[in-house]
Amino acid sequence: MNTNDLTEDRVATLRSLLDDAAQKVGEQRIRIKKLEALLVACAEFIEPYSDVSDGAYGIPVPNAAMNLLSAIKEQIA
Repeated sequence: MNTNDLTEDRVATLRSLLDDAAQKVGEQRIRIKKLEALLVACAEFIEPYSDVSDGAYGIPVPNAAMNLLSAIKEQIA
């Protein structure tokens, strides 16, 4: 570190960069919360369609809705 690293302009620039980063982090946290709420709503909508179907040799397998619901629940758990 040299003496130029602590000038008022440098400090102001660093503070501005930190403020910008903090703002972006806050925006991303809000976006994540909204997306999580949307996933919960999607899971509630898909739940009635979640079922099993006959797979190979009559062995039950999850249908597409059940697979999607499982993937959503993994992410919101």
